[in-house]
Amino acid sequence: MDEPIRREVPFAEETTPLEAKLTQNRDGEFCPVRTTLALVGQKWVPHIVYELIGGTRRFNELAERVGGCNSRTLRNRLKELEQLGIVHREIVETMPPWVEYELTATGRELAQAMQPLASWGRAHLTADAIEA
Repeated sequence: MDEPIRREVPFAEETTPLEAKLTQNRDGEFCPVRTTLALVGQKWVPHIVYELIGGTRRFNELAERVGGCNSRTLRNRLKELEQLGIVHREIVETMPPWVEYELTATGRELAQAMQPLASWGRAHLTADAIEA
């Protein structure tokens, strides 16, 4: 069987991944801390990054693993993450073709930065504490 042809195809339409006002301090200057908080504070972004830690995922597999996110929102978040260089998107040209997503080196750095949050959650947020 022939190896599928893989090609990188950026999303057609460009959007602004983060609102400018969320990336600035009170003086209107760019603030990397506020920008990072704006990024990881977007709904579904931490879920997407977490699920891509395990490696390359097809769109539908990622949608199932993220759970609860509609296809349009997931597509938009993936587009934003691609524009920021966090996610790599690749079309696999077979019949039928499919799209795969994986973390870039920058995305893997973000995933590592999120690990202390995961450790804190395991230590302090038990199922019993949430149900109470």
